[in-house]
Formats: sequence, C-alpha cells, structure tokens
Amino acid sequence: MSTGPLILGIDLEGINKDLVHKGVDIKTDRVIEIGAVLWDWQLGQPVKIFSELIDEVDRLPISQEVEDLTGINDNCLEKWGAKGAAIKEILESLKELMAKADYFMAHNGTGYDIPMLRAMFDRHSVEMPEKVWIDTMTDIEYPRQMKGRSMALLEHSHGFINPFPHRAVTDVLAMLKIAAQYDGKRMIKMAESPRVTLVASLKAPNWKDPAAVSEFNEVKNKVAKSRFKWNPSTKQWTKEIHKILIDEGKINYDFEYFIKE
Repeated sequence: MSTGPLILGIDLEGINKDLVHKGVDIKTDRVIEIGAVLWDWQLGQPVKIFSELIDEVDRLPISQEVEDLTGINDNCLEKWGAKGAAIKEILESLKELMAKADYFMAHNGTGYDIPMLRAMFDRHSVEMPEKVWIDTMTDIEYPRQMKGRSMALLEHSHGFINPFPHRAVTDVLAMLKIAAQYDGKRMIKMAESPRVTLVASLKAPNWKDPAAVSEFNEVKNKVAKSRFKWNPSTKQWTKEIHKILIDEGKINYDFEYFIKE
C-alpha cells in the first residue's frame, strides 16, 4: 500500500461463566484486561499502545483456569484494576483511539472481543465507534499447510514465540506481527465481504446397499477434508465462507453443494 491505513488491533482478557459450552454471556461475563495497538500499515509498526486492567464490581471471581492462562488473579485486579468511574474514563480514552483508526482488528473478534467490548461500552454508557472489523482468524488467507488458527499455533508458524501469551496487549502485538506479513488490501476486502453458508448435498444412502454406502463415505470424506462441519441441529454439513470467494470463482469442490438462504 502506498498510503497504508491505520488499524487498531484490540484484544480482551475476560472472566466468563461458561465460554466453552455457551459462548459469551453479556449478563455475567466481564472484561478484566483491554489491550489496543494503533498500527500504521505503511510504516509497519505500532504508533500508539493502550493497556488497562479492569476490575468491575460485579465480575465473577477469577477462576484457577483463567489465572493459569493469563497470570491475572483477584489480588492483581484489586491492586491494579480500574474501578468505578475510572472505567468509564478508560473507555472514553479507548473511544478516542478507536476514532483515529480506519479499521479495527481482532482474533476471533466476532466470537469474543466484539460482543464483550460492546457490552462493556453499553454498561458504562459510552458510545462505541462502529467500523469494519478485520478478523485474523477468518479474513487472512493463510497457506493451506497452516491448519490451526489459535494464536499460539499461528505465532509458531510465523517464526516467533509470544513471551507473554494471553495478556491483552502482547497478544495484540503478536496478532499484528502476523497480519503484517499478508496483503492488507486483500484482508480488508475479505473483512468487508459478507459471509455465506454453504451446505453439502449429502444424503444418507440405503445402508443395506454396500456400493451406495461406499460411495456415500467417499463423498463424506471429501466434505470433511474441505472443512465442512456437521451441524446436528440442522443435520447438515455446512461451511461459512466469504461471498467474495464465490464471486471470484475460487470455490470449486468436487461434490454438490448449495448456498443456504
């Protein structure tokens, strides 16, 4: 890019009631750390760094699992976490930084950071700026041999180790270091593209017919290798993709599928 955009990378650490099984619950889940880095894409480096610990009065106690993962415990938050009115001041400062950016960036932002951050802004009556979010989990076209999408695996695949994993600002810097190795314009196109759901046309065979079962299993293996996932509620094999990939003719599976309306 001749004149690169300003991208604000954001990462949150939080305490969640049941993230694994139920996802984000904005009624109970709370942010315990905010990290944000304003990255000048043209210069390829950070220009503003923002880092705050948060101790909301109604947060859940820090679990041993979260402490083991982040190093943050109740004593740390009681000593260093922003409380009461200071949290709103922090969000106002973050809002100013967000206003400077052309785009926001997070890793699994849709699944975690965006709903957690938006709920926090709402709780403290601060208007959160709305811009396009680039998600480094889905909006970067990684080489096919990079199977994993966790930050730890991506850091290793890109030749470095984060010395402070699962702390907000260091995770942001690691994310931006990875993203900087890819085409920024392409990432933005991917982020701006709507996502659609593909459904594999895979119907159960006559289980008494060995030939039909064999053919079914062959197609099923192709579907699974193409990273379609079984959805037990709809009883379908589905995959979310960027619509731009369909428009560009880059989706070519050797089995039948359709776009879910």
